[in-house]
Amino acid sequence: MINCNGSILEQYSDIQSDLIAQLHTQFSITEILRFEKNSLLFWEQHYFRIISCLRRHRFEIPMNFTMDFLAQQIHLLMEVSALDIEAALIRFQFVHYKGEIAFIVSYSVKPLLQFQSKTKPYTLDLFKEDGIAANSLSNMSSTNVTLLTIAKSYARENGLDDCVLLNNQKNVVETLGGSLYLFQENKLLTPALDSGCQDFVMRTAFNEWIRKTNNPQIELIEQHINPFELQKSDELMVVSIENGGQSVSNYRKTTYKVGRAQALFENFLRELH
Repeated sequence: MINCNGSILEQYSDIQSDLIAQLHTQFSITEILRFEKNSLLFWEQHYFRIISCLRRHRFEIPMNFTMDFLAQQIHLLMEVSALDIEAALIRFQFVHYKGEIAFIVSYSVKPLLQFQSKTKPYTLDLFKEDGIAANSLSNMSSTNVTLLTIAKSYARENGLDDCVLLNNQKNVVETLGGSLYLFQENKLLTPALDSGCQDFVMRTAFNEWIRKTNNPQIELIEQHINPFELQKSDELMVVSIENGGQSVSNYRKTTYKVGRAQALFENFLRELH
């Protein structure tokens, strides 16, 4: 089931052919959200990220694109689908169409957010063929699509589960799988936004939660991170809206333990609903 401009359709082939052509040939903006236990996670943060991205790309935003209206489009789709879905990923896509903004909402059923423990190895390495620009444009998910596509092929060709992306200043940005966190004694390091990392809603929510808990055993630090810090860390964790928390088992010749990352992320998950 798909919500196309407020109309519920059975499948993509039911969308007007000229709109389908726009989706294939024109620039579009996509936001991935999570629907769990009949509610949208972090909806307010997602909404403001959507509106900010539309404005920066010079979309003319209709007056009816309020927070309530866009949320209703998601709930309409999930209600009409009439499925007992505990968790799903929502794909909200916007494109220019006949002088206005068209939107398409779709979903895929997923497990509840969780921490992925080391039941199997999760290995990563640096992707060094090109770098992300260290500026605010790189905070938007649409900016570096080509580089990310090439890096995904590189990871697959080299038998890696993930790759660490660098910026044009040779500092760590993020991984293909999401936002990167480095555990070093009582410090939790993550790249600052001006490093060029994407301002994922999950990253924002997780960082805000850590600061609010005032946990004396962990200090969150957003800073520029040299790749050498990866091998100096006790644990590495990748966080994303798609997969939750993912522990890293190996980076090059370094093997990591898991423990603090899992405990921290599972505490975060307990406060979501």
